[in-house]
Amino acid sequence: MPPIPPSGGPTASSKEMNAPAPSVMLSDLQTLGLDPESLSPIEKIEPRALRRVMKVLAKSLGAKCTDCHIEGDFATMTRRKRIAAKMWDEFVVNFTMADGSAVFCDSCHKGRLLQLDRSDKKLLESEMDANFVHGLKRRDGADIACETCHAVKGMPFLEKWGAGK
Repeated sequence: MPPIPPSGGPTASSKEMNAPAPSVMLSDLQTLGLDPESLSPIEKIEPRALRRVMKVLAKSLGAKCTDCHIEGDFATMTRRKRIAAKMWDEFVVNFTMADGSAVFCDSCHKGRLLQLDRSDKKLLESEMDANFVHGLKRRDGADIACETCHAVKGMPFLEKWGAGK
């Protein structure tokens, strides 16, 4: 696997917001027999292939297995597993870079489990607009707006995705 650029640790550092970039992990997905240009929803990936995908996904997030899974009980659903599955299904499957190139987890996370600094709401809003609304495009050709991900401006979608079963 190609190296992920250094990220300064597992959390986003203060005021650091990097624009999405083309993934450096696409060849790893191709090696696993997946087409980065047309990925299936994560729940449709065959379990044996999914275990191999998890290694690529963990590297792209700078994560250990136990950051999302319960030690010794990988089948149990956790908050982070629900979020990761939704991120795969909603972002990786449905978005490309503005130039049409495929994206993967490292496109935004760049080796960091947590990706955005949320301490400065005005900066966050500005960066999200510049980097995500204008830096990505939907595979279905529809426009991207804040509501594409948030449904209603400010909606805490990660909390919603991480809740429940």
